[in-house]
Amino acid sequence: MARSTRPRSALIAVLVTAVLATAGCTSTLAGAPTPAPVPAEGPGSDPVAWAGQVCGAVLSYAVPATSAPDFAASDDLPAVQRAFSGYLGDVVTGVQQGRAQLAEIGRAPDPAGDEAVREAATDMASLEEDFSGAKNAVDTVDATDPQAFMSTLARVESTLARVTPPNPIAELDGVPLLQRAAGRAEPCRELTSLAASLPR
Repeated sequence: MARSTRPRSALIAVLVTAVLATAGCTSTLAGAPTPAPVPAEGPGSDPVAWAGQVCGAVLSYAVPATSAPDFAASDDLPAVQRAFSGYLGDVVTGVQQGRAQLAEIGRAPDPAGDEAVREAATDMASLEEDFSGAKNAVDTVDATDPQAFMSTLARVESTLARVTPPNPIAELDGVPLLQRAAGRAEPCRELTSLAASLPR
């Protein structure tokens, strides 16, 4: 019986090619569908990722808002003015960043989520107006006039105490899919833990 003189490597290459061709034919004949990609937004998209984006946008405001400096122990009114102005400026910047993030969020997995985003965006616009006005009042008051300064400070704090922060999680209460997703999204859990200390 004659031995083949074909090099071993060439024979292996032929076998591998045949196996691959057979595998390809088998998968084609079996008709197994290629899984459709998960939508980036709208129905079928990842509800946890969507909820995380919404809560993350609100966190942009909530984190600086809960980091107010303590003014009670200071008698240096110009220093208090600078610290309070810096705090309010950080909150305004956070609100602006949050509004930009909300504008970039795609359609929700459930249409009710789109309404929650619209509500949050409206609330954030009001927040920007409130905190910008408060910062302007603090920046323009004469810190060398204790009576005028303390009066302005009291008025600003009273205004901020009436601010209603956005609460997108509450807007999702009637939508089980998104409510469950919010419970699993880390930014939403962080937002829930901050909610009690937000200015109200």
